Amino acid sequence: MGTLGLILVLGLVGCGGQGGGDTRTVNASLGTWNYGGQNPGLAVILWADLQAPTSPDGFKVTVTGPSSASPVTYGPFWSSLSGPVFWWLLRSGVVPASGDHTISATLNASQSLNRTFKLDANSTLPQPQNVTVQATQNSATFSWSSVSGAKSYFVELWQLDNQGNPTSRLLTWYTTATQVQFTQNAGLQLPPGNYRAWVFAASVDLTQLRRPGQAAQLDPQINFSAAWSQQAVQVQSVGTLRVVPAPDTAPVLPPEPDAEGGLSQ
Repeated sequence: MGTLGLILVLGLVGCGGQGGGDTRTVNASLGTWNYGGQNPGLAVILWADLQAPTSPDGFKVTVTGPSSASPVTYGPFWSSLSGPVFWWLLRSGVVPASGDHTISATLNASQSLNRTFKLDANSTLPQPQNVTVQATQNSATFSWSSVSGAKSYFVELWQLDNQGNPTSRLLTWYTTATQVQFTQNAGLQLPPGNYRAWVFAASVDLTQLRRPGQAAQLDPQINFSAAWSQQAVQVQSVGTLRVVPAPDTAPVLPPEPDAEGGLSQ
């Protein structure tokens, strides 16, 4: 697969960062996504403390630079409320190229950005290792080794088809720990089938991005990596959960966007 590399850093709209602390209300970064392919992919992340909702149609982010022959637009992103929000997405189809990239967007009537940022395509985050699962009665725990350079993790639980490929993303977690757990109970009943976890490591603390004052977190290049669990967990119609072997072949990546997340109202 190809790789996409962007480094977005969004400047503050209307406010400078002079004196009294960092007053910026929007920022973004680009970076690499190490998903195990021949080349890394592109990572894009945007944080904003919205002073007003976006338009109902949302806004788009445009990136220009050596990673693409022509400007690339991402989005739309939207929120119906004001306050802190963030979005991120990963693309395997664009190979990052080192050099200056310009990121621009108009979030709402009072907030916009236009910033040039230098991307280092050789800077990558190691993939998570030893991603395993343990099942006991009606719960399952996915765990992995700590990733050097990672400040947080994002985990997706995917239901697999008969060939072992992901078909439906049913659960997600943001965490700074190296494990997540789900329990079958009255509030959560996963359909019978086999499930596999996709673990992402990030060089930014994603768990903090729903808070104000996070612009500085996105000043550096932001890198992601990802790996699938080495085992699957089986949900049966009756009885306890079971750990089962994962397919020998690597799962096929879901359609573009390869991965995306964030929290908005």
